[in-house]
Amino acid sequence: MELTKEQIQKINLYLDSKNLYEVDIRLEVLDHITTAIETKMEVENVDFHYAFAETRQQWNPNFKETTSMFFGLGFSAPKMVVKKAKSIFWKHYILLLTSYFIPFLLLTHFNFKVENPAEYSFFLVLKVTVGFALLAFFYMLFFRNNKVKTTYGFILKSQSLGVLTGLLVFVLIMNRANELNEMDLSMVCFYLMITASYFTFFRKHQKAIQKYKVG
Repeated sequence: MELTKEQIQKINLYLDSKNLYEVDIRLEVLDHITTAIETKMEVENVDFHYAFAETRQQWNPNFKETTSMFFGLGFSAPKMVVKKAKSIFWKHYILLLTSYFIPFLLLTHFNFKVENPAEYSFFLVLKVTVGFALLAFFYMLFFRNNKVKTTYGFILKSQSLGVLTGLLVFVLIMNRANELNEMDLSMVCFYLMITASYFTFFRKHQKAIQKYKVG
């Protein structure tokens, strides 16, 4: 039994009330709920309102607003959005930690330290590289489509302030450095990796918008 446009609109209003706007999840959920209602109406021979009420009870726990330490307690979303975001982000989180601690441990083992790094050409390369990462981040920050929500956009939003603050502070530190040690180079690796990770989610966010033809 196929639902009418008016009935589908009621489901959309329900999803609006649950703040489920991430297009990469919403359209799938809309399809699942629609199918569940249609099946219930046909198999149990009940009307739309009863089938919709029963289906809402089953789905409500998935829409509970929640947060995660991965993204910060200030960033909440429906439970299913946060769950998907965590499943996507955790591998990048491990890579970020690895990008800092492996160089740090290796350089500490070799007692790495450079006095007056401004005298060396490689230090200029490091500064230019970090500066380029900052410019790339600004590009992604300002040219990201914020009107359309996706799970990847949620991740980007949660990471933006931390990445921006870290890059700005580190650029200032690099410009005033009288010494280059293992922590400095480890931070370079970390911020290059975090910029690359940010770009990955930026690209997936844009592709999701194109895929669902919105925005």
